[in-house]
Amino acid sequence: MDKQFLEQHDLMIFDLDGTLYEGTEHFKLHTENLKGNLSAEEQQQFDEHYNAILAGNHPVQIGKIYDGKRDLIWTWDPFTEELTEARDWNNDVVKIDDAPSKIKASDFDFVNWVPIGDGWWPPYAIARHFGITVDTIQASYNKTKEQMAELDGFLNQTPGLKEYLESIYKDHTLIVCTNSDEEDAKRLLEFLELDKYFVELISWARKPVYTKQHFEDVLDRHNIKPERVLSVGDNFMNEIAPALQLGMSAMWLTDAKVKPVDDDRLVLVETLSDQ
Repeated sequence: MDKQFLEQHDLMIFDLDGTLYEGTEHFKLHTENLKGNLSAEEQQQFDEHYNAILAGNHPVQIGKIYDGKRDLIWTWDPFTEELTEARDWNNDVVKIDDAPSKIKASDFDFVNWVPIGDGWWPPYAIARHFGITVDTIQASYNKTKEQMAELDGFLNQTPGLKEYLESIYKDHTLIVCTNSDEEDAKRLLEFLELDKYFVELISWARKPVYTKQHFEDVLDRHNIKPERVLSVGDNFMNEIAPALQLGMSAMWLTDAKVKPVDDDRLVLVETLSDQ
């Protein structure tokens, strides 16, 4: 955790899932659930794609856009909103004449245009590549979320985070903005013993489609300049790019080693652990 960078800001907007708790094992659990819909040979191929993605040797990467209609992966600039290059699953550049030159966040429909923003989405893209339907992928996601709540080791408190929030919450405005519904979000915050530190919960946020609208509403409600606000999250599309677009700062929880954009307002950290 970069405490100095955090505390330069008066208001902090935190994502919930993948941000306020530790671990990535749930992504692997999701892949196993998805693979259950495939033959043994396809399961092996699924693993080959997934391992290549994790190693950074695959066109599917965080920050890319999956084109479900054409089964391609696009490079997307979150500031100009331009689609700059399409690649197939062999990582070859493909020329597409009938594709739009720009895609706005509001155009993401999670079927034809899917932002690969965090670890949930590479398995989604691979599953689509192998012909698994969107409904089946959603069912796998729901099953995974249920297993996370029922099994040990999938919802782990971030070491030191509770104590750190305790030390700053009286002097900083802390908000949660999550795609989870209100009931699930409240239950999870209580389980993590973090609920008392947040003055506001924005649930069912439908990020990234409405992220900028939520952030602009926060700026208005709290009468604060964007440069005094920090967005903290693990999803580049959902929490990071929209914040930078509005002049806010961002802390991206990722194991990426290189910034997708050269911006001093963006800090990369692997964890919010205070240990």
